[in-house]
Amino acid sequence: MNDYKAVRSSLDISRSIAFYLEMSDPAAFRLGDRAGSIKTINDILQGRSEQTVEAMLADLEQKGGTYYAGEIAVLRQNIQDFQHQKMMLTQSYGKSSSKTYRFRTYDGGNGRSLKIVDQKLFDRAAKAGFPPEFFRETYFDQVTLYCLPERADFYGSIFQDCAFAVCRISAPSFVGASIYSSEFHSCVLEHADFFNASIAHTHFRDSALSHVTFQKARLKSCNTIDCTLNSINYLTATLDSCSFGRVTVSDIRHLDTAAITQGGATQEECRRNRDDIFQALGVEQEAA
Repeated sequence: MNDYKAVRSSLDISRSIAFYLEMSDPAAFRLGDRAGSIKTINDILQGRSEQTVEAMLADLEQKGGTYYAGEIAVLRQNIQDFQHQKMMLTQSYGKSSSKTYRFRTYDGGNGRSLKIVDQKLFDRAAKAGFPPEFFRETYFDQVTLYCLPERADFYGSIFQDCAFAVCRISAPSFVGASIYSSEFHSCVLEHADFFNASIAHTHFRDSALSHVTFQKARLKSCNTIDCTLNSINYLTATLDSCSFGRVTVSDIRHLDTAAITQGGATQEECRRNRDDIFQALGVEQEAA
């Protein structure tokens, strides 16, 4: 079965598993330890732990007993759906279509009229194949994107409250795009161009980024957690109140040219934030 569909993120599933473990075995899983429990569970789901998913589920089913049997069965299906979608990250989405859609429009400012794509329209196009120009200069409103053709062109598009969910994103152009309050989770993002993009309150989690350029991009309050970063270009980018955690890095380029700021922070707090980013990305700073 090669059907693509939206699935829950491993982090979201982990939160649910942690909840049921706390309810089933409060002595072992205390509420105050929730953050650590969620990280441990997420590592298992992502294959970063020696414990297997089946062993974790068996433990959950044993602790939950019959009381939470229905809820745990739903979680098992969520995990299977996630694993199936993640397996398909190794293959390209190969559908195409010449179908013409009727779009509502959105005033994007500066005299621009953007096509509007909601979840229903995206799902229809994903099933039939995306026509040319589907992604370019488009307003995506609360859409979960779970499959994309290679070289998808998002030039000038706007994303609001969207999720790129367990999605292979190969050679896309986000040139001049705006991405707000969104997330990339469990994605393969390769040869991507975010030149002059605006990215705010958007997070990258459990994803592999390779040969990605953020040249002249403006990132504000964006977190990159549990990701691998290979050959990432930050030439003259702006990183405002951004953070990186538990990242595996190689070949980080031109970080020294980026404006690393922290709005509302003191000069010393800004310096520490800059130091933290350089350290997390494995880049040595030149002596002042």
